[in-house]
Amino acid sequence: MVVASGTNVFAKEIAIRKRIASIYNKREEDFPSLREYNDYLEEVEDMICNLIEGVDVPAIEAKIAEYQKENAEQIMNAHARKAEEYAAAVAASKGQPAQTGVDLSSSSQAGTGHWCTGTICPSYCGGCATTPNRYGPSTHPSWVGS
Repeated sequence: MVVASGTNVFAKEIAIRKRIASIYNKREEDFPSLREYNDYLEEVEDMICNLIEGVDVPAIEAKIAEYQKENAEQIMNAHARKAEEYAAAVAASKGQPAQTGVDLSSSSQAGTGHWCTGTICPSYCGGCATTPNRYGPSTHPSWVGS
């Protein structure tokens, strides 16, 4: 068994989180209820923790591939929305009006919420259980609004 240094483990976690966040990129307004959104976040975080820990990786990768295939349009729309929001933020920081080529106002993806890739793992995942999230440290999204 090869033991990786802390930096390599951290880099692995960051890479996994970025990859999964680019695929599972729904926002709170994409769900009919806060409970369903929190369940989605919890499922994503479980997958991330399992990938980090090396638990059931082939099954998780297959699930990710299937989700990616079934939700390709939603994923692409979310990427476009994020790019447009970034462009607007850059323009605003320069005091210029944002120039956009995509009208997201008619999309079900439109809104101001965000999905934070820093949600914490369930307590059984010791590897990343202290990762901060948008609700603050040591809280789990599924407990918010319960």
